Amino acid sequence: MSDYILPLMGAAFGAAAALPLQHLYNVFPEAWLQDYDYDPTAGNHRAARRMTFIPHTLIVLISLGLLFFVAFFANKSFVSDRAVFHILLVLLPLLPFSIIVVSDQLNRIIPDQLVAAVAVFSIFGFLADSLEGNMWMSPHTAWYMYPVNRILGALIGAGLLWGIGILGSWISGQDSMGFGDVKLMFACGLLCGAYGLGFVFFFAFVLGGLFAIPLYIRKRQRIRAEEKMILTSENPDAAKKMLDDQKENVHFADDPDYIAFGPFLTLGTAVFLVFETPLYEFFQTQILASARMLF
Repeated sequence: MSDYILPLMGAAFGAAAALPLQHLYNVFPEAWLQDYDYDPTAGNHRAARRMTFIPHTLIVLISLGLLFFVAFFANKSFVSDRAVFHILLVLLPLLPFSIIVVSDQLNRIIPDQLVAAVAVFSIFGFLADSLEGNMWMSPHTAWYMYPVNRILGALIGAGLLWGIGILGSWISGQDSMGFGDVKLMFACGLLCGAYGLGFVFFFAFVLGGLFAIPLYIRKRQRIRAEEKMILTSENPDAAKKMLDDQKENVHFADDPDYIAFGPFLTLGTAVFLVFETPLYEFFQTQILASARMLF
């Protein structure tokens, strides 16, 4: 039972930390939750949606409670070794991450201020590496390789996502990746470093792909329904124009074909941070051991 005392205390703290987030988000200036070129006088202007206790805060409360519980339970070595900076690195980014997920779902916007908060919290990663060590790197590693690992994670992660966005836009003929996602990936790369980058990308794209499948199916069904409506209309040209006008007046945050990728990046990074110790152990005992046997 003693093994669960600290995780349960962590769960209570995580749930309590979720309560002020609704007020914090709801007092954000409107400009933080709108696109850079938004015009409040535009015909399709839509006021930013705000958090409500049900469902948003309740979901965040449960999620943070579970994540804080697992963080303490899966990283007992951080507690026994009194690795304070490692503990802070795992826990603190979960707070802005939770608001980022809500904001991207409600308004298709990742406020730069939240990305900056995530990047600021990465300072605990740099401190943890230099003062408490990095489990992925040998104790004999040169000191400068610790910050290089995190900086490379940020640069490579943001660069790859930016390149994927350009390629996706070229293939689809429309924007496929917002620059807010690229900035968020830079901050996430600072948190997870180059060693965690592969896991974050794998998790984000696999989970994002699973969510994209039903979205694609609904899109095809809607297109077929629209085509049928146009063909059966007494005035197909007028019917098509009416649909085009309706789509043009839809706010980008209400686009039914858009899937927010920011939540998957934050979830991938959060899972890596929370489960870093068991992931490292799995890598050492399974993947690395199997590779040695093969080669």
